[in-house]
Order: sequence, then C-alpha cells, then structure tokens
Amino acid sequence: MKQDQFLNVVGRDEARRRFDAALRPAPLGIETVPLGEALGRALAKPLAAPRDVPPFDRSTVDGFAVRAADLAEASDAAPIRLTLTGDVVACGRMPKAVIASGTASVIATGGPIPRGADAVVMIEHTDPDGDGDVLVRRPVASGQNLAFAGSDVAQGETVSRPGKVITAPDVGLMAACGIGTVEVFRRPVVAVVSTGDELVAPGAPLPPAGIFDTNGPIVAAAVTENGGLPLVFPITPDDEVRLSAVLAEAHARADFVILSGGTSKGAGDYTSRLVGRLGAPGIVVHGAALKPGKPLCLAVADGKGVVVLPGFPTSAMFTFHEFVAPV
Repeated sequence: MKQDQFLNVVGRDEARRRFDAALRPAPLGIETVPLGEALGRALAKPLAAPRDVPPFDRSTVDGFAVRAADLAEASDAAPIRLTLTGDVVACGRMPKAVIASGTASVIATGGPIPRGADAVVMIEHTDPDGDGDVLVRRPVASGQNLAFAGSDVAQGETVSRPGKVITAPDVGLMAACGIGTVEVFRRPVVAVVSTGDELVAPGAPLPPAGIFDTNGPIVAAAVTENGGLPLVFPITPDDEVRLSAVLAEAHARADFVILSGGTSKGAGDYTSRLVGRLGAPGIVVHGAALKPGKPLCLAVADGKGVVVLPGFPTSAMFTFHEFVAPV
C-alpha cells in the first residue's frame, strides 16, 4: 500500500501559533477546595487576609514583659530590680496582670503582650532576686523583642493573586491567616490513549515482538505533574473501528485528549485520520520540523485540544513539553 507523506511540515513556532489560535485556552471553571487539597492548584480569585497576622502583639523571646522606660539605666554594674506580678504569660493564654512602673511579668515566646508593657527583656539578661523580684542587666528600647499585630500580614493585605499556583509556603501563609478553603480553577481532565498492536501493559506477559507501553504511564505522570487529571484508557490496537470508539469516548469525557502512536502515515495507522473527523476545525498541524518529534499531530475538535504524540517515548515527551504542558 502506498504511504502518504506528512500533510505539511511546519516549524515549531508556526505549529505553536496554529495550535494556540485554534484552541484558545481558557480557565475551565472555579471550584472551592479545602486548604489541605489546595497544593498545586491555580488560584482563581484574589485572596486577601481576613485578619492580622499575628492577631495580637506578641513576644519573640522568652523573658519578661516590661516598661522600657524602667530599664533605661540598667547595666551589669547597676542592674534594675523589678517586682514580678506573679502572672506567667504563655502561648494561648491572655495576660491577667497590667504592667505598672517597676513591675514585670514572665512571658514565653509567642505570648500576648500584657497591657502597660512595651518591650520584652530576654531572660539571658536577667537574674532572679528572691522569690518575687528580678534583676535586669540590660536596657531595652520600646518595641524591642515584640512582633506587633499585623507585622507579618495586615488585615486586607493581598495574600495571593489569580493564576498563582499554590505552593507549600502559600498553604502555610493561608493557614496562618485562618483561611480554610480556597477558590481554584478546575483541573483539566486529560484523556491518555496509547495505540499500537505491539503494545503490552507493564506487568503483563510480553509476547514475541511485543513491547511494553511506556508512553501511557509517562504521559499520565506528566499530566499529573503539570496540574491535570489523567483519564487513562486501555491500550487500543490499530483497528479503525475500535480506535474510533475510544477516541469518541475520550473526547466526550475529557477536556483534552492525548494519544501516542499513529502519527506516521504508515499502512494500518488510523489515528490522524480519525482525529481529523472528530470535530471542527480538526487537524491544524501534521508534521513539525522537530528532532525528535517530526511525526506530530495537533488538532482542535469542538474547542478541545487533541494531540497525537509520536510513538517513541523520547519524542513523545519532547513534544509533550513543547506543546501540551504550556496549555
């Protein structure tokens, strides 16, 4: 049987232009997910802090909450004696005592600053003096060793912007702001179809002249890696009727379809012809001036991208990252 040539080999940039012009990628809709499921998702709307972080003035060291003015003359040679209030301010516990002149309260790192205090002196710069007093050997400035309310993030401040792919630090920041759910763009469902009479699923017995399907697993992994949800179909033989049915189902169930194999114009390869009948405008590129990756087919069928990757895994991955991942 006579083999046809590629339809029209074009350069990489022209192939990209044609595909983008026909596909016109756009967000697929918005969904709300729990913060614990937001990692790797693309934020759909501007996100503002609903409250200050921290929500109150707090200590950044272990020590004593004090009035800075009381310690202006403190030194190793002439320490200042302060009377302890008896209150111990720990994380998660509101102070009970007000700091008056000449007094101090024990405070832990993260503890809320008591009323009347404007600084914290580090415990390393103090010595106990009896049961109820403390000697302070260093002066402190007003605001020293404090983190003021809103010093990390102020209420109303933009935490993240639309389109930002949420990272682990982003999750931590949102958690610190008390954000429990996030509006994100829906992930595209990407159908993954491997075609070829010679292909065998990994783990199955390998017949003579058979090869294990590498492209199916690696393409599905790449889809996940790039933020999509792979919908993996069983290996489809080079049978036009069966391939047509699988392709129609993949197109109906997914937002994007990726096939591997069937791009060359050899006898028994039906994939590109079936893709061309799937929907308008159909094939926009069949053959690209790439090495590896020349036997590439890019199509758009009724608003959904359909890409037929070359059968060789190296060529398949190269063209995937060139044309699919950017979408």
